[in-house]
Amino acid sequence: MYKQEEVTFRNADVILAGTLTIPKKSGRHPAVILLPGSGPVNRDEEAFGWKPFRIISDYFTQNGTVVLRYDSRGVGGSTGDVYQSTFNDFAGDAIAAVQYLKRRKDINPDQIGLCGHSQGGIVAPIVASRSDDVAFIICVAGAGITGEECFITQFGMIDRLDGATDEDIEKLTDMRKQLFNLIRKDASETEIKPLLMKIAQTQTEIQEINEDKKREETLESLEEKLNCMLTLFNSPWGRFFLDYDPQAALEKIKCPVLLIFGEMDMQVLLEENKGAMVSALMKSGNSDFTVKTFPKANHLFQMAKSGHPSEYTELPKKYVPGFLEFMSDWILQHVDQVR
Repeated sequence: MYKQEEVTFRNADVILAGTLTIPKKSGRHPAVILLPGSGPVNRDEEAFGWKPFRIISDYFTQNGTVVLRYDSRGVGGSTGDVYQSTFNDFAGDAIAAVQYLKRRKDINPDQIGLCGHSQGGIVAPIVASRSDDVAFIICVAGAGITGEECFITQFGMIDRLDGATDEDIEKLTDMRKQLFNLIRKDASETEIKPLLMKIAQTQTEIQEINEDKKREETLESLEEKLNCMLTLFNSPWGRFFLDYDPQAALEKIKCPVLLIFGEMDMQVLLEENKGAMVSALMKSGNSDFTVKTFPKANHLFQMAKSGHPSEYTELPKKYVPGFLEFMSDWILQHVDQVR
């Protein structure tokens, strides 16, 4: 079907390890670099029982595009630490990937693009705003609002699905804003943990009322949950994300852009983010951008019931109809294929 090669490249002292899939036809092919979502994930963006990036790589490559996917920092063959890094570091990793591909004889150096999911959909515009070597970008569930706004809207929507009232959401939002302010001040874990505990307990109470049953949670599992939240928020990654505004990068992009959203995405809400991203691209004067929303799609672009993250594991491990085809067709309209 196609060739596969294990590769490594370097961004300063960080080594990134990945897989390159190459169509069998000889020649200089267009290429796409896949940029994953947040957290420590492998090159397949493996989570919830499936491997989304392996599926994308397979489809794109069978249709004539080279694909590079790589382990995030600190995972698999890659060095570094995701939570000790920021979007600027990840953008540097992606630029290093572009430079690596440009040196290869089987890749067209003028037709290297990026396809980022979630966090990757925020990083891709940063890279395109800094490098003229990026031929196009695809932002899949990318954000157009600040990290704090993303968290507030995401958590609020999920709380509502869990049965929270307007009063509950207002109370939780106030606590989360207090948490974010503590994080900005580099507060200690001793200061942050009681507030995290209060937020977690309030969420559990709301879920218990909605489900009409008592949730059994051990001290060990609660401690594990709180430590995960501390790692997420109280880190260089978390502090950077809170105040990062994607608008500045989006307003500088001149290459073709495809924005893809899920109608039932409860992590990156459709209307808030689509409107902000389109507005920024219009300010840039970029006339070559396409916006596509997939009905019923959740944050992973599965066919959703409610969009709640708890569904990810339960739903079929496949993309909504037309998702892969739409992206691949859009790429092929913007590149020259090897014939």
